[in-house]
Amino acid sequence: MIDGAEDVAANEAPRPVGGIRVVDASRVLAAPFCASILADLGADVVHLEHPSANDEVRAWQPIVNGVSASFLAMNHSKKGLAVDLSRPEGIAILRRLLERADVFIENFRPGTMERYGLGFDAIRKFNPRLIYCAVRAFPAGCASEGMPGYEASTQAYTGVMSLTGEGSGDPVRCGPSVIDLGTGLSSVIAILSALLQRDRTGQGAYVEPSLIRTATNYLTYQISGYFMAGALPQRRGSGHEALVPYRVFNCSDGPIFIAGGNDRLWAVLVGVLGLAGAGGEVPYRLLAERIANRAEVDQLVSEAVGTWNRAELLAAFRASGLPAAPVNTIAEYVADPTLFEAHVLEEIEVPDAGRSVLAGPLFGADFLAPKRTAAPRLGEHTDEILSDIGFSPDDIVRMREERLVS
Repeated sequence: MIDGAEDVAANEAPRPVGGIRVVDASRVLAAPFCASILADLGADVVHLEHPSANDEVRAWQPIVNGVSASFLAMNHSKKGLAVDLSRPEGIAILRRLLERADVFIENFRPGTMERYGLGFDAIRKFNPRLIYCAVRAFPAGCASEGMPGYEASTQAYTGVMSLTGEGSGDPVRCGPSVIDLGTGLSSVIAILSALLQRDRTGQGAYVEPSLIRTATNYLTYQISGYFMAGALPQRRGSGHEALVPYRVFNCSDGPIFIAGGNDRLWAVLVGVLGLAGAGGEVPYRLLAERIANRAEVDQLVSEAVGTWNRAELLAAFRASGLPAAPVNTIAEYVADPTLFEAHVLEEIEVPDAGRSVLAGPLFGADFLAPKRTAAPRLGEHTDEILSDIGFSPDDIVRMREERLVS
């Protein structure tokens, strides 16, 4: 094989969802993240936006030469179509797209697509194989059905925020948008499952991931504990309700996270830090003892850790097999060049904005993700997409003149 041919062959290998056509009429984070994962898996994704009232994430900082880093991260590897869905002609364009689509993703308020005449029941009459993914804040049937929701409001509503922060302080928002992005992941699982079912039955399906379903699943063992034992979990900063010691401690030159929660790891930690008794006995040997004496155990470890240089203590932990990590900034984390070698991070070229770096595909597999492309400029592929679904050049010129598309 000639030089480079192997890489080319690998990059052209069949993808898990190669040939699947996705219409992504969503915005912000959860649903667009889902569509970007499907693009990584080989799907052909068309991202719809309004010609002027476009996705609000385009305005999120930082912005370099008109390109939002957040929009790039959520919408890479898609094609962009700008069309006004508030007009009947725009709905006609969407219908034509859906006639040819395998998957439709939307996160409008419930009832919006029904008002457009393109709810699931209407669509399946002309495309019974379509997978319809409606990403919601609250699922059908709950008290707040139909209400809007955002990451932080969902964290507050579901109790996630009540568990985040130091016990002595106020509840705080978890830094990354874990519920939005987790809902994107659950949406991918739902869509792939529905596609697998379609292979067996020939029929499409309606799936409805939601922010509070995601948050509730994140709380699964806390909720179980509350109902079984009446135990209401509390905020513990970097600590853990059921494991001690399992939190951030401060070395002489910086913070470190130490996971010494189970009895075996606690014995290892005691050995490294020199905390054993005169006869070599391990203090607070059992987890139940350590939980009952949490403050004393944490103080014991804190005083010992404070005498160490962080790099030296991490080396000692690594040699002993004890899980521990420096508390890095993002800049410190992404400075690791092996993250690029392992495709945990990937570089991407962005027209007009130079080089950027994105998180790599979520999966490690024996196939390569398709080569990623930058997020589309507003309406970048409008002409191409409209032509593909049967509109003539004259039609497209007229639509632009009427500001139906851009």
